[in-house]
Amino acid sequence: MLGLAFVFGLFAWLIIEGLRRPWVGIIGFYGWIILEPEWNWRWSVPQDFRFQQYLAASVLLGWLLNGCRIQRLSPVARNACIALVLFLCLAFISNQQSIAPELSNFYMGNMWKIVLMAILAVFLLDTPAKIWTALTVIAIAQGYSAFRINEQYFQDGFSLFAYRPWGTKGDNNLYSNLTVPLAACSLAITFNAKDKRLKYVMLFIAIVQIHQIMLLQSRGAMIAGILTATISAWMMPRTKWNLRMVGLLAFFSFALAGPSVVKEFSSAFAKEGDRDSSAESRLILWRAGWEITQDYPLLGVGPYAGQKLVPQYAEGISSQNKGLHNLFFEISTGCGVPATICYMYFLLASLIFFYRKPNRGAVVDYRISAVRHALIPGLIGYLVASMFSSGALSESSYALSAIGLAASSVVSRPNRVANYVETKETLNPVLEGQI
Repeated sequence: MLGLAFVFGLFAWLIIEGLRRPWVGIIGFYGWIILEPEWNWRWSVPQDFRFQQYLAASVLLGWLLNGCRIQRLSPVARNACIALVLFLCLAFISNQQSIAPELSNFYMGNMWKIVLMAILAVFLLDTPAKIWTALTVIAIAQGYSAFRINEQYFQDGFSLFAYRPWGTKGDNNLYSNLTVPLAACSLAITFNAKDKRLKYVMLFIAIVQIHQIMLLQSRGAMIAGILTATISAWMMPRTKWNLRMVGLLAFFSFALAGPSVVKEFSSAFAKEGDRDSSAESRLILWRAGWEITQDYPLLGVGPYAGQKLVPQYAEGISSQNKGLHNLFFEISTGCGVPATICYMYFLLASLIFFYRKPNRGAVVDYRISAVRHALIPGLIGYLVASMFSSGALSESSYALSAIGLAASSVVSRPNRVANYVETKETLNPVLEGQI
């Protein structure tokens, strides 16, 4: 009963806020999608109620009622939004000639909503405070699920969700991929927040997220998680406090990595003759994806339909459909190379923007610094993980990219906010956290 009251109370509040203040609604939408209250409180919440659709409609209607206001976009944000729309248009064109209409219709039925909400996030997150709130909410939302996965393991002595899906986001590989960019958000807040209590909370969340990836035994995500944590530690401000945070993170990560985790991770680097069937099949699938892309480069064979051709291109694949387990090839075989370029531009544009804006020798708004700190390791880690199992319908990468593009617009706004300044005297009220 308490779960029902919490879920519908939160839902009602977000609907109202979405109409009043669409930026709150968009943050609530992503928080809801990632938290999945209908799964975490599934014993008391109806499973067929369309929470996400109502939340999205509330944000869109609120945006229309508030005059369709958008912030002044930076060139990189504008181009990235255009690229994402072009990807969607090309995907719809490809859908018309799909070799597997049922698969493609399912894919596009979800993709257009993902694209719409990502673009609205870029439009609406127009201050450092809103951006910081979005970063914190999505990290905490997934942190709760990571805690529950850890809880089940410590209660039962084994991880049930290494063998069955957690929530509605797919199998252990897909859910681990979703977690990687959100773990980067947790680490970024840990290393950049001013409130020490928040630092400790986010450190705890980062630890349970990292252990969750271990428990779900996704080798690609393990590799990506190590890379993400390493880049995040390398980028962090060099303070005594942060060094202690890294020490605690390393201690708990090594302490929680049991023999089964070490064995599973080590198998990713086995020699050709020693690889298991799962690892060997990835190479076969990638070769098939490359050949399908070469044969259908312009529009592919239909969104999500490349898997239909895999048995014809890969030896030893007997199933009717076989996923390519690779983000690049899922998009290129389904929608074509031009659509893939547009899609990847959206994901990478904000990463490149902030990578080319180093903050050495400058006074930096900690909230914008945290975005940079989350983007670079988070999206790199996500792309590495997605080379082993595609998660194109998982929202975490879009949310992080949209936050990054919104932040690029905030810092590019003339005479309004500049997160890179030369002296403390030039700090304005926005940078001093007065909004």
